[in-house]
Amino acid sequence: MHRQRFSHTLSGILFLLAGWPALAQSPSPADLDLQAARGSITRVTCLQDPAQSYALYLPSHYTPDRAWPILYAFDPFARGKTAVEVYKDAAEKYGYIVAGSNNSRNGPSADQLAAAQAMWADTHRRLTIDKDRVYTTGLSGGARVATAFALYCYTCSVAGVIAHGAGYPVMTNVKPPGNEHFAYYVAIGDADFNFPEIVALRRKKDQAGAPFKVKVYPGPHQWAPPEIAEDAIEWLELKAMQAGTEKADPALVQKLFDRTQSEAAQAQQHGDALTQYYALRSLVEDFRGLKEIAPFASQLAEIKSSRALKSAEHAEQKDIEEQASLTATVAGELAQYGSPDLTGSGSGQLGASPSGAPANLEHHIVSVMSDLKRRGSSSSHDHLVCARAFTQLWVQALEAGQNAFHDNNLPTAQAYFQLMSEASPGEAWPLVLLAEVQVRSGNKKAALKDIEQAVHRGLKHAQSLTQDPELQPLASDPAFQRIVQNLSAQ
Repeated sequence: MHRQRFSHTLSGILFLLAGWPALAQSPSPADLDLQAARGSITRVTCLQDPAQSYALYLPSHYTPDRAWPILYAFDPFARGKTAVEVYKDAAEKYGYIVAGSNNSRNGPSADQLAAAQAMWADTHRRLTIDKDRVYTTGLSGGARVATAFALYCYTCSVAGVIAHGAGYPVMTNVKPPGNEHFAYYVAIGDADFNFPEIVALRRKKDQAGAPFKVKVYPGPHQWAPPEIAEDAIEWLELKAMQAGTEKADPALVQKLFDRTQSEAAQAQQHGDALTQYYALRSLVEDFRGLKEIAPFASQLAEIKSSRALKSAEHAEQKDIEEQASLTATVAGELAQYGSPDLTGSGSGQLGASPSGAPANLEHHIVSVMSDLKRRGSSSSHDHLVCARAFTQLWVQALEAGQNAFHDNNLPTAQAYFQLMSEASPGEAWPLVLLAEVQVRSGNKKAALKDIEQAVHRGLKHAQSLTQDPELQPLASDPAFQRIVQNLSAQ
């Protein structure tokens, strides 16, 4: 999620991506029933590695006698179907295959690589794929996986990336790639805590003259709504036409051209210089060679040097700095909160009190985060900045807990999850994570109690429990079965 850091093994396995063989186009559907798969989302088990699977969407008019564009999707929680559902309608409309990994999740990069490689190999074995129109997409940590795929798999020739809620992978001691020629679309909610990162990325790509588009919509850190996914697919279509890898569709080009002109005009009317600038940039860069762009080029040059744009950029930067200021103290306290001296993690035992941290430290963290959450839900002028700040701290704490859980440091994991349960008492997710800790420690009774509280807080989907591998030891418990049945009946 927030600035997910790939493991120290990444630099050692990137060469595997770089030398990844491109498979010949000799599809063999094997056990895939094309008749049943077309027009629906199907779960597919990889032929070479049955432990790997993915959700697959084939357009209803798919036939193996021609090559099709494909979009590989990566969800941070290995929810392949969830990722594919985002694109289902647009994929049907524009003829895209979509494959979402059920194995790639936030965590060790080697596991992510194995999932991506298995999905790549299996789809190329079964389906007829256009080698010039391979795309990747992902949410949060999955966006970083999708971007790494494009950056480092030289033989994959990824033509474009659609990143939701995050951008490039954060990697140290890794030489920058030399094949960064793909189109890059970012969809981000205006309340997303990674907004500052995307602003910096947008500025960098703009300065480099790179092919990109950033779509900001009302919302938090999430997969973008289907209409935004369709906008992303349409942009990839436009870039493919511009590159000559897709036959130009004059009607679609005109539709997108008119829409972008309207965005520029409306932004000018509302005094939104930033939106106007990037809409004009799109008119110039995305339609070059497809439409007459000279009038828009002169407008772009004019606004680029305008006082209004500089003022808008200054206000945007001020919001970024305010978010950093709002989170600085508590971010440091959260890092301190996980230290062994405070959590007693060396004992390896879970106690009635999950943390040995001083009460004043816990109180300050919870107090600040509760205030940020309240302000983020208000109508104050800085509500978006406060919402971003709260979620940044929330994700930092949950990731710290999940890292501790991965290392089997259960007291520290419990401490972080309990803290976030208190910081946001309406959220169910920390309680599910607490239940995982209790299951691993052998306390099924406490785990069931946490799950019941999660349902009371609004947990709605039974699959959140039944598909969680950490909760499988509860599967035969009558109380757990009753909870699942009640959720399924809703």
